Amino acid sequence: MNDLRILASHPIQYQVPLFRELADRGVQIDVGYYHQGMAGKSALDVGFGIEVKWDIDLLGGYPYQIFLNTSATYRLLEQLRVAPKILLWSLRNQRTPLLLIGWFVELVWLVWLMRILLGVPVIVMGDNTPQSFGLFPKPAWKVAVLRWLLKHTSAVLFFGKRNRDFWRSVGVADERLFHTPYAVDVVRFAASAKHLMPQRDKVCTQFGLDPELPTFCFCGKLIPKKHPLELLEAYDSAGLGEKAQLIYVGDGILRPRLEQRIQELKLNHVHILGFMNQSQMPKAYILGEVLCLISDPSETWGLVVNEAMACSRPVLVSDAVGCAPDLVDETNGWVVPANDPVALARTLRQAYEERHTWEEKGRQSLKKISRYTYSAMADGVQAALQSLDPAGFPHKSSH
Repeated sequence: MNDLRILASHPIQYQVPLFRELADRGVQIDVGYYHQGMAGKSALDVGFGIEVKWDIDLLGGYPYQIFLNTSATYRLLEQLRVAPKILLWSLRNQRTPLLLIGWFVELVWLVWLMRILLGVPVIVMGDNTPQSFGLFPKPAWKVAVLRWLLKHTSAVLFFGKRNRDFWRSVGVADERLFHTPYAVDVVRFAASAKHLMPQRDKVCTQFGLDPELPTFCFCGKLIPKKHPLELLEAYDSAGLGEKAQLIYVGDGILRPRLEQRIQELKLNHVHILGFMNQSQMPKAYILGEVLCLISDPSETWGLVVNEAMACSRPVLVSDAVGCAPDLVDETNGWVVPANDPVALARTLRQAYEERHTWEEKGRQSLKKISRYTYSAMADGVQAALQSLDPAGFPHKSSH
């Protein structure tokens, strides 16, 4: 099969390159977006807490249609209004497989069910882990419905070990699982980092940083699940206040509290640089020499880790971060127990003491992440497509 319809919530910078890769390979894709999101316009990003307009193209290079030309609220009335268009689109040409990227509204469940009842192939991609799925109690009926839908789904794509464990836990057999390693644009990040690295001292000066101080970096939304305050406290407890810099690239609800705590602790080498757009992100990883991501289990992967590794940076992550078992070990970073401030401070201190290894760990990061590409993701999608027989279910001999 070489046709594929894709239903996604809205244009997302980490998904669009996969669609372009599939289109470039000759796969006849048709992407349907529930809503427009921030593609080509400014909108309030709730996580960052500011108006954002992405500075990269999210709509070029592949065919698409948008069902709601506004940012969505996902309210039931809104779903009912758009349901006829999405159902007609999703059921047109019933021989064409449909890739569902998550189940972001109840309407997706209806699309999923209708295609199964009509015997039409469905492929599912989602980033759940057992840890994230178990964070909040769910009605038994809802879990049972999910299991039934997945039992009748033709193929399921998994990003990494914990994502695969989730699919297995809800009854997906191994022969219907296909690896699509979660990716960022490794080539773009690596090339930008290589270009910027000789200019690091100058760039540090532009941002008011000391280029001589070892620098730890947080990149992302300043929100509770990412524990930016806990990172600050651990940095202080580790005695690094005068020995190393800590920079925050991002914005969000915790910024005022973070600024207040920096003043209270008199930490002169902690800097909040604010939001950086997509094209600027390689600069963030050049300024910061070690990325720190100590999120809770709701961080189902953590693509900033991919980005930092593509920029040849070592990484320090909590063991709750979804990508930890796939991307981080002693060769390219440090894994610390989640919600353990003593262990975090100890690990930050260890990383500082091992700063002579940062360059080699960075090389190992780039080597490891070079396998996590959109080409590899597209390979997984195509393997899932090739496993389908005309009725939309896996061949008995499929992988």
